[in-house]
Amino acid sequence: MKRSDRIARNEQPYVKNEPHYNTYYRPVGTPPSKKRPRRIFRTFLLTLTVIALLFIGLMFFLSQRADVSDLSQIEQKATYVDAEAMPSYTKGAFIAVEDRRFYKHHGVDFKGSIRAIFSSIKDPDQLQGGSTITQQLVKNYYYDNQQTMTRKLKEMFVAWRVEDEYEKDEILGYYLNNIFFGDNSYTIESAANYYFGTTTNVNNTNLPQITVLQSAILASKVNAPSVYRVNDMSPSFVNRTKSTLEKMKQQGYITETQYTEALQQLGAS
Repeated sequence: MKRSDRIARNEQPYVKNEPHYNTYYRPVGTPPSKKRPRRIFRTFLLTLTVIALLFIGLMFFLSQRADVSDLSQIEQKATYVDAEAMPSYTKGAFIAVEDRRFYKHHGVDFKGSIRAIFSSIKDPDQLQGGSTITQQLVKNYYYDNQQTMTRKLKEMFVAWRVEDEYEKDEILGYYLNNIFFGDNSYTIESAANYYFGTTTNVNNTNLPQITVLQSAILASKVNAPSVYRVNDMSPSFVNRTKSTLEKMKQQGYITETQYTEALQQLGAS
């Protein structure tokens, strides 16, 4: 090969099989990456979680303002009767209706709350709160009846502390002596005295002892104390009392004989 041909050959530019520069960072036809939407969703979920935790923490802090030792002041009421001095069926009437797992939970019954939520979803006309007797005691003593998430959370936190401070029968006694029964009666003893001329104190020999039916009537009345009238029982009040008696029998607070007698007395009233 001549020298001139070799020089001409060496001067030709070198051509690669791929471009010298990147024309597009992603091949044509490749779907957009899904990482960005997922990252946004995770950030949003994390933000909501942080906000929820901060809110719960704030409610826990505010709940500490409630001094659970104050509950013992209920014992100073003139008509206060200790739960241990009440007939078992009287206490059982309220447990059967309001909190059948009272002796099994520690202030908050998560199983009962979940059941109440699903029942309320299934039948919106029959809303259920799922509150335990301890929670109701806390609500009646420290808070109002406004149905809000803030009150509910504070109520739960205080209920746990009450369970740590008191025995179950003490809690039940405070509850029964701090309920509105209507007609200016705020203890079960005052309600029994006013409506029936009876007593809930087995040690009180001056008045006849409250009966099974009377206990069921009072336990049924607290759901709507200003609506249900003891001396003129509506059909709905009668049916609710029958349901209470049935629950008392099923949960072992009264016998079959006591149940039958109470139904007969209710039918005669």
